[in-house]
Amino acid sequence: MFLCVRVLMCVGLGLLFFSSARAADVDLRDKAVTAVKVPNGFTYEPLVMGGIPEPVALKFGPDGRLWFTGRRGNIWAYDLASKTHEQVAKLTVCWEPTPGREANERGLHGLEFDPGYRTNGWIYLHYAPWAPTNATAWSNRVSRFTVDNPVRATGLKPDSEKILLTIPSLRGFHQGGALSINPRDGKLYITTGDNNVSSDTEKFWNDPNNPPQVLSALQGKVLRINLDGSIPSDNPFVGRSDAHPAVFTYGHRNPYSLNVDAVTGEVYVGEVGYDRAVDWEEINRLQPGGNYGWPRCMGTNFATFGGGPCPLPNAVPPFITYNHDNGAGGNAGANATSGPRYRPTGKSTDYPARFHGGLFYGDFTRKWIRFAPIDPATGTASKTEPFARGFAGGPLAIEQGPDGSIYFVEYAGWFNGTPQDKLSRIVWTGE
Repeated sequence: MFLCVRVLMCVGLGLLFFSSARAADVDLRDKAVTAVKVPNGFTYEPLVMGGIPEPVALKFGPDGRLWFTGRRGNIWAYDLASKTHEQVAKLTVCWEPTPGREANERGLHGLEFDPGYRTNGWIYLHYAPWAPTNATAWSNRVSRFTVDNPVRATGLKPDSEKILLTIPSLRGFHQGGALSINPRDGKLYITTGDNNVSSDTEKFWNDPNNPPQVLSALQGKVLRINLDGSIPSDNPFVGRSDAHPAVFTYGHRNPYSLNVDAVTGEVYVGEVGYDRAVDWEEINRLQPGGNYGWPRCMGTNFATFGGGPCPLPNAVPPFITYNHDNGAGGNAGANATSGPRYRPTGKSTDYPARFHGGLFYGDFTRKWIRFAPIDPATGTASKTEPFARGFAGGPLAIEQGPDGSIYFVEYAGWFNGTPQDKLSRIVWTGE
């Protein structure tokens, strides 16, 4: 059995595009645009469509481009002025193209830029290094790399990697993988999944030694480190002999997405829930040292099995939660993706005032984006409302751009690339 695979792709010296193929591409794009429903005054725009297999994360770079990553190790950058994209780099990573295998969720995930990027050219990546046969070597890694040119990078400098943190990856499932620097404290936040297999949940849900509830384990956590890899002295579990000092929050299942509000410094995490119709998806707002309940609790603090209240009295309830059963009596599936707190930029392309200060979030499985107004006095989320739906691919990462538009990647396959994989945005065009 192959544990990780390295795929070598042969590319011809030239590609011939016939008019029929171009027409088919245009038709595919037109159908994708027509299928998406957005409110009046908004327009959905695919920016890159196809040729970007398995896009998973995105971040606006200090060079003015929108950078985005692919699970297979690709790093692309989209130029908003020229409306073109290029591959900046490609890491050799551990990834598996077939769902259900041991490496099926490993690969390249999160991307972040150093605050001094314009002079030092540093970027941070969260990825699974290639480990061909040795199970003890399986891990996820957070590393700092240096680009070849901070003005307009075209690659990473050889041998520039500085490993900041190695996270054991016990199984190929639930890897987490998001990265973000909080501008309010200058620290790097990192999400890690529990590595558990969903079909085993009933066996481990009440096990006190399961990693998300064990403070000394790095799985099922949100971690917080300094930009040089050291541990902040104000982390909530520093000094405890039973805890890893990098742990910021715990009790997470698969916190795949992460967004930081630059105004308040609040950190929001998209928590991918368990797979039954009775299960829940969560958007969590992090509290230092908070226990978010998994695997013993889910949703609005229900016990994972038995239907009773959560047996953990200190479990932090989710900021937003919704049930897998969509009201039709069956499991529609769900997969929560966190998004940005909307902050106006002062440009004419800003969304209308009713969106200001609220939170956008998405669902990969249900292929929609919703909006939650937030009460400025209490900080609580009001009843959420539909914003956009009908995407060909599910949103896995959502960010607000410098023009006030919402940008996101659409992952349309299932551990494989498809022509419907996209980088997209939703712009305000007026009433």
